[in-house]
Amino acid sequence: MSTAEIIEWYATISGVIAALMLASDLGRKVTGFGFVLFCTMNIAWIVHARSQPEGGGLMWQNGILFAVNLLGVYQYLLSAKNRRKMKVVEKAVEKFEEREAAEGKA
Repeated sequence: MSTAEIIEWYATISGVIAALMLASDLGRKVTGFGFVLFCTMNIAWIVHARSQPEGGGLMWQNGILFAVNLLGVYQYLLSAKNRRKMKVVEKAVEKFEEREAAEGKA
């Protein structure tokens, strides 16, 4: 298998896994790391596109998507403001679940 094929398959498989991570709604950290994986996928597609004579569109698309995915990384993993908000939300969800459990036992 050539290096170009390995990069292409990495980009394909990592994109599918990252999409599953976001769609599964497994929490803020998993979503954030899904965006990190999307960023590596974008880089792989850019590298692959540069090796192709007609890869300009794919390269530009993934360059722009890389910037979008960096925003996702920031929003889900790095933003202190959003982390503080999520702590408040997580506490509210815990209280809600405790109340639901108590009502279910009654």
